[in-house]
Amino acid sequence: MGIFRAVKALLLLASALVCACAAEGETELVLRGPEELRRGEEQFERLCNRPIRDPVTDVFCVGTPPPVRSLMELRNHLGLTSEEGGEFFGHTITGHSTSLVHRSVSAINPRVIFVRPETEGQEFMAMGFARGEQFTEIAVKNRVDGEFQFYLVMFSLPCDEDDGGCTPGALLTEAIESGWTGVNVYGEQDLQNTPLDCRVCHQPAGTDTRKLLRMQELEPPWNHWFYLQSKGGRALMDDYYAAKGDEPFAGISGADIAQSQPGLLSSAIFFAGSPPQPNAFVSNRIEPEVVASARALGGDQPADNSVPGSSETWEAIYERAKRGEAISVPYHDVKVTDPQKLEVMTTAYVDYREGRMEREALPDIREVFPDDERLLARMGMTTEPGLSGEEVLLQACSLCHNERLDRTITRSRFDVNLSLIGREEKERAIARIQLPIDDPRVMPPRLVRRLSEEGRERLIELLSK
Repeated sequence: MGIFRAVKALLLLASALVCACAAEGETELVLRGPEELRRGEEQFERLCNRPIRDPVTDVFCVGTPPPVRSLMELRNHLGLTSEEGGEFFGHTITGHSTSLVHRSVSAINPRVIFVRPETEGQEFMAMGFARGEQFTEIAVKNRVDGEFQFYLVMFSLPCDEDDGGCTPGALLTEAIESGWTGVNVYGEQDLQNTPLDCRVCHQPAGTDTRKLLRMQELEPPWNHWFYLQSKGGRALMDDYYAAKGDEPFAGISGADIAQSQPGLLSSAIFFAGSPPQPNAFVSNRIEPEVVASARALGGDQPADNSVPGSSETWEAIYERAKRGEAISVPYHDVKVTDPQKLEVMTTAYVDYREGRMEREALPDIREVFPDDERLLARMGMTTEPGLSGEEVLLQACSLCHNERLDRTITRSRFDVNLSLIGREEKERAIARIQLPIDDPRVMPPRLVRRLSEEGRERLIELLSK
């Protein structure tokens, strides 16, 4: 289920109240869905009435908002397609992500970030896009107070109206990049009481702290980024080109994919004045440890990940994230794909690209991750096997439900500090944990982290006490 269909369901749900059975002898529980997202003129009016001025509001809040029918048109409007007038921008591409699109991103379906560094006469901007989800993420600076400001630009496609929704062929090929039938622009203020909340990751220390830009791998060898100067970067590009050949991506030619510049994003973040990363991934220490550990077992990291590596440096960072002290850390190995699954999906995409398979028949090429729950947990996708209920609570819920975050929104009614909440909130949490994964009210939201069956049982047991 793509994010647009999830958001569409959320919009239909709006602020309706949905009842669930409570424990025997108690009153009926009410499950409230995420806060309503507005659309069309109502949303543009809400967006543009704020005291915020930046390159995004320049485009959408000065006069009539322009039509945006494709990713290239959006890039054009934002000044991310031309170096005329002294503007300079570039791109960097990653084969693994801890962002909202982490379940979509791999070497054969990467995430691109277009970067315009802050220089004299040029304002900072970064825009991220990955096929599979119907939005782009944008970071800029508010000219009024110099703070970072975050946006989602959500776009609709004709297939959204189909009975079965959009097929993988519509979402994971060049088809997703054009033919848009509408866009809605959401500022971080519009998203703060939804699973799409930007501030959870970009202002994790609380509302009275500075917001930060996210790039956990700030230094070479930039383990998970396409990069010609590193063995891992070249291994990721080899996997990409094996599936995609010279196909353009996000307006970038096949040849220019290899010009990915992670250092451009890293330096842009530094010169934009972002605070330090709370859980930085120390590439130049982690990668040698992974390579050496895999070699001792007969492996050949990073080109071949059939023998996983290990890293003591990484373990210490991961433990902090598991305790809820920081967001998920990128996986220690360069590749996050299962070799056999990757081969199957690569073959399928080549068949599509060379005309032997119709677009509608393309399988979901995002399904390339391993089945091992321990590995998936370490990639930020599920909960670690063998955890106690208290540990599941921290790993699965603490990112969005902690005392540091905004206490004025309804999400704060639940807190991983269980002493702060009553029996009714615990019962409501249990009911939401048990909802189907595609329900917009399910907890944790599918974009954050899914509970394993074991993790769900342990968490329900804890909340039932």
